[in-house]
Amino acid sequence: MYTKYNKINTPEELFDFMNKNIVYGYLGKDKKIHTEEDNDIWEEEYILETKDDILEYKIGNCWDQVELERDWFKKHNYEFETIYHQVMLNYTNPYPTHTMLIYRDNDEWCWFENAWESEKGIHRFKTKNDLLKCEYKKYIEMLKIYGINNEELDKIRYFVYDKPKSNISAKMFIKHTINGKMLTEVDKFQTEIGRTQL
Repeated sequence: MYTKYNKINTPEELFDFMNKNIVYGYLGKDKKIHTEEDNDIWEEEYILETKDDILEYKIGNCWDQVELERDWFKKHNYEFETIYHQVMLNYTNPYPTHTMLIYRDNDEWCWFENAWESEKGIHRFKTKNDLLKCEYKKYIEMLKIYGINNEELDKIRYFVYDKPKSNISAKMFIKHTINGKMLTEVDKFQTEIGRTQL
């Protein structure tokens, strides 16, 4: 795995490698592999994987997979950002979060996605704003499946975050990301797009 990873030269090759080799799930504190069926214990068991963990165990959720992507894009000198988003509620939150990596390729901004099954691929846009607006609409569509209401839609927030420490808990990871830079562009999307018919 390491040899193949180290020979990757383009984002397209990275996507092909991850799509063929990395499955969605997470690594527990005891190095046990957990799938989506283990979601009831993930908050207690989850630790943020390192690049080496992902390559060895061939599994990671979106939080983890972004760290593998971060490693590759940084080594290959791309301009990129890692973004976290969630519905910010002050009560038990039933909605999924997401992280993604976006990067500049000449005059385009690209959304690199391997963890979100229905959106897998490299999606190209003329501007970063176009990219964020597209992904925001898709996130809303996903949240509708979970029964989100209009008031909660207004609480979606996006953050650009730096590399977190490895092997931290889910709570520590979220704390790290929401201390990043909030993207105010999303507030404008909420006004432009309007509330989705629920």
